[in-house]
Amino acid sequence: MQLIKKIYRLFRPTAVKGRGNVISVKSRRRNFIIRVNGNDNIVEIGENSRLTNTEIVIYGNNNRLIAEEGSKFDGPCTIAMYGNSCLKIGSNSGIRGVSFVLKDADITVGRNCMFGYGILLRNNDAHKVLDKDGNITNKAADIIIGNHVWLCEKSTVLKGVNVGSNSIVAYGAVVTRSCPENSVMAGNPATVVKNEINWLNK
Repeated sequence: MQLIKKIYRLFRPTAVKGRGNVISVKSRRRNFIIRVNGNDNIVEIGENSRLTNTEIVIYGNNNRLIAEEGSKFDGPCTIAMYGNSCLKIGSNSGIRGVSFVLKDADITVGRNCMFGYGILLRNNDAHKVLDKDGNITNKAADIIIGNHVWLCEKSTVLKGVNVGSNSIVAYGAVVTRSCPENSVMAGNPATVVKNEINWLNK
């Protein structure tokens, strides 16, 4: 099955259904796939970027994926967008083994970020939870990752979170609340365990 998938990706890595969709990929690509089924969706992968072992699946309308110059996807990476959402990856950010799940809200990743393997960023709960009057109580919410943020292996960032620039999310942390710049978050649910730090990508 894996061999069949690789052959299919080699000969037809991009398939688009619908109206008003724009796909622009100016990157090096190996074992990747883009599937779009909907209207008015945009995929823009900048120059000097890399897509390796990456799957982009877009359903519904009004989704936008922007990866700036020099961004790197070293999979297995999956991006699933289900309508009215935007994923923006800043320049020179390294995304490794990450799953993004978006619907009805955005995810923004800043410049020069570093993501480990087995990471999940999800800005929605998939299913609606209603109160007794039928009102939705768990609406989707934006995730914002600042510049120069290090997400360690197997961490999870959930909806409504803002991770400040120069921060670190520790191994296995589940982030459900925001943190300031230059901090370390750890635990489940994650809390700030250090302040006034920085880190080097070396």
